[in-house]
Amino acid sequence: MKKSFILLLFASLCIFNVDAQKKIPHTYRPFGRQATERKEIILPQVNGYNIYKADFHIHTSYSDGRVNPQGRVLEAWYDGLDIIAITDHYEGVSGIKRAAKVAAPQNGGTPFEYKSAKELGTAPADFNAIHKEAASAAKQMGVPMLVIKGCEMAREPKEFGHFNCLFLKDINKVYDPDLFVALKNVKKQGGIVIHNHPSYRRGTTDKSESHKKLYEQGLIDGVEVANGENFYPLMVRRCIEEQLTMFGNTDEHVLTSYRFGTHDCYRTMTLVFAKKLNEKSVKEALLEDRTLVYVCGYLAGEQQLLSDFLNAAVTCKMVKENAKKGQRTYMLTNMSSITYRLRRGRTVYELEPFKSLQVVIGKNKKTGEYDEPKFRVDNMWHVDFKNPTITLELDK
Repeated sequence: MKKSFILLLFASLCIFNVDAQKKIPHTYRPFGRQATERKEIILPQVNGYNIYKADFHIHTSYSDGRVNPQGRVLEAWYDGLDIIAITDHYEGVSGIKRAAKVAAPQNGGTPFEYKSAKELGTAPADFNAIHKEAASAAKQMGVPMLVIKGCEMAREPKEFGHFNCLFLKDINKVYDPDLFVALKNVKKQGGIVIHNHPSYRRGTTDKSESHKKLYEQGLIDGVEVANGENFYPLMVRRCIEEQLTMFGNTDEHVLTSYRFGTHDCYRTMTLVFAKKLNEKSVKEALLEDRTLVYVCGYLAGEQQLLSDFLNAAVTCKMVKENAKKGQRTYMLTNMSSITYRLRRGRTVYELEPFKSLQVVIGKNKKTGEYDEPKFRVDNMWHVDFKNPTITLELDK
């Protein structure tokens, strides 16, 4: 017995010594090394078009933003976007002068040579360099991110306002103190002009006298129906009546996670219905008004396109009929990343991404015929802040 005890004690001491001799690491990574995942926003094909997620209004540290071009590309990629346009302020913003001083070449930035007010016959800096830096970052990352060359022209807000200029060949050559001349220079380069945040510092979205002239001369191609968290209902009607393209952009100056990260929605974006992810196809889609706007969980646009989108995103099948009760049961399946709030009377059905639900629909009391699977979509907007009523097509 005594001998056994001694052997057991000896074995315990040996084990203790082995444990004591184990080397404690200087660095320990409990979670290993895991890359952040991109938010994959799955949307359907509609009428033969792919839907690309875009933000055509973004600022960097080269004007009054807080993130460099490379950071904007990386941010947009992880936010699930396919297209961005970096649209730094072209003139009249003190942030450009600040950026000229703080630009960091060692971090891939291009230092700007700021010009005085007397020299502003051309750009106050090489704005093409901003686009080049962003496009180069996307290429180095190896991601299919389309970077559109553009800028923002800012003028006195109450009479003129701000305008984004896209698809430019040489940003430096479009500037002119006269806004009308500057926008005509954009058109000469084959560019597109967006009227940004139309109520900014104005208290109204109504056109000023200068706006009326800009629109009458055909210098405006589209309007921001949404800017950041702001939605402008009357701009939907303007775009439909005047055949203008609807845009939804973040106008981001800080981090998108700062503004949108705490909400249960994606960043504001323009949904572009295009054949391919290239400049020609995307520009064609914008000129033909093939866009919807996503803002804080809502979709805004022309009613027929909203209907086509919903029918492509949601399948509807009749799974049961009770002739005795005069009822039909439909199975609705959401094949997209967006939640839809479908209303029939006082009942609202929350159809969440990649989930199904059943809806029982009875006969119409007046006609005695079965009602169609028709819903008012509470998180869709069209003319005058109204929710469209959409009939879901039955799957064959």
